[in-house]
Amino acid sequence: MPRRYKLLILGAIITGLTWSVPLLSALKVSPDRPDKEAVIPSRNHPFWWAQIDFTKAHGVLWSDSDFARLARDGMNGVEINMDWADIEPQRGRFDFRLLDRYMAEAAKAHLKLYLLFWESLWGQKQGKNPPPWITERDVASDGIPAMEPPWWDERSRRAYFDYMARTIDHVKNNPGFGGVYGSYGWLDSEWGAAPKGSHGVTGYATADIQAYYRWLPREYKTIGNLNRQWHTSYARWSDVPVPRPGDPLFPLYQQFRQYSVEEAFDAFSRLIRQHTDAPLLYSWGGGISGSIGPSVQGNDPDTFFRIAKKYHAIVNLDDVDTTGFALLFGSLARSYGVPLLNEWTPWRKGQVLEIPQWLGHIGLAAPYEVGEDFFIYPPPAHRIYIAEGWKAYKEWRSTLVKVIRGRLPEQPVAVIVPMRKVSLSADLNPYPDLPQQLSDFWRHYRVLPHFVTDEQVLRGIVRLDQFRAVVDLGNEIGTLPALKAYAATHPVLKRLDQALPYLRPYAEVAPAYDPLEIVPTVEGRNVWLTLANCNETQSYNGTIVFDPAAVGLHSAGAFSVVDAKSGRQIQADRSVEGKIEWKVSLPHAGFQVIELKL
Repeated sequence: MPRRYKLLILGAIITGLTWSVPLLSALKVSPDRPDKEAVIPSRNHPFWWAQIDFTKAHGVLWSDSDFARLARDGMNGVEINMDWADIEPQRGRFDFRLLDRYMAEAAKAHLKLYLLFWESLWGQKQGKNPPPWITERDVASDGIPAMEPPWWDERSRRAYFDYMARTIDHVKNNPGFGGVYGSYGWLDSEWGAAPKGSHGVTGYATADIQAYYRWLPREYKTIGNLNRQWHTSYARWSDVPVPRPGDPLFPLYQQFRQYSVEEAFDAFSRLIRQHTDAPLLYSWGGGISGSIGPSVQGNDPDTFFRIAKKYHAIVNLDDVDTTGFALLFGSLARSYGVPLLNEWTPWRKGQVLEIPQWLGHIGLAAPYEVGEDFFIYPPPAHRIYIAEGWKAYKEWRSTLVKVIRGRLPEQPVAVIVPMRKVSLSADLNPYPDLPQQLSDFWRHYRVLPHFVTDEQVLRGIVRLDQFRAVVDLGNEIGTLPALKAYAATHPVLKRLDQALPYLRPYAEVAPAYDPLEIVPTVEGRNVWLTLANCNETQSYNGTIVFDPAAVGLHSAGAFSVVDAKSGRQIQADRSVEGKIEWKVSLPHAGFQVIELKL
């Protein structure tokens, strides 16, 4: 996890707020339901999946009983990590026998199988993804070879695309076929982390550099345009250098690397849609800043959402237990109108607190949340907390399904997250505290601004005039014309805590306790609250005070507070201001869902 960001605590308590929260999101996209054309599940029957490798440990095959057990455990789909070398052991020679068997066994258990295509995977999958007959490898900026093929290598790209198309055509009419995960590059982190021993970035193989020189005139049209933008004086395209980290023109190469990701995702998505209309998903991994963010790996969230919108696809958020990621991606799902699937990938250090965080974050994308994915099944026997996570995943399914029927009640303040600035940064470790900064602010103050990106503002995807105030986290008022125009009539703030006079807390806890994450979703007159004690050693006993007005509801007449899992009625009181309070007791890493009926 990134190191904790220290918030500036206000010296005075903000009181006397008189504004009301609108019932609906201020963004252009209708919050009532996801894009009608996207292939998504029913609101009452979301995706509930487990991810498996192509075989069990030591090459043992999956069997009828394995799929039957997953169905009994409440799964309605299984994601399978495809081993390219097993499907296509030689170029153009395909062996679908094992995949056919899995399809039949999944269908027998009334499950759907979702194919995860990977061009290049983690170390233990070397020799499988890519297969041994793909021999080309990318190169880092300091000359060290990478594990994955060169991004722009024509031979490996054509082979990978053929493999996806041939496999989809083979299974698309099978009753066990559910859909496809598309990817390109290294795992779900695109350009991937620097190779072992490297301190640079990948994308410097001969094929990549050749593509860079083809891209320059397409992007800038004339050498004069490039010179004016970058304050250079090159006479010919061939005079433009290939910048590396530390070079003044490195942001130019960053622009090319980001273009490369968008072009590849568009290309394989177009290919997949030519072969099937089944659910298409993109798995997003890595980080939103720092050394695992877009400046190194090219994993800009906006790219995923833009392409998903175009091809009616679903974004799969890996590491949804990371609060900063979940806040941003939930907002992006709503503003782009793109369905979001959550995935928990446990950290190796074994923090049991990840379990309630992961479960509690399901409401942050409502109403665009379409389900959950568990990585990886079966839970490793030597990592006990993953087994505990699997148990919780099964037990909480029927309750969490209710939570995502509602909507997250965002408030009319926008926080501009500088994703474009991060993506094009010359710094390979920009804004390392960004996820924790978002997380700490939300946890401490329990308010719900819109988290939008500078890319959305630049492209006009989000209209700023709908907000009472905007927080400019990246100091980008000089590069975002819409923000500069907004500043003429509205407050533009520099820090998150400066937005508090324009926000209204929906909950308070006494005694104060930041590790207690509270997520509200509103369904008519009902409010669902997930309570997650994100502390693996300390229990919490205290009082929750919930403010219905902060989520756009009027509190009058009869009300009740119910433990949503057990159905137990909870003693609660209402103040003259209409706030509702009750006692809560959660063990360390505890989790609870409350239904508040107004």
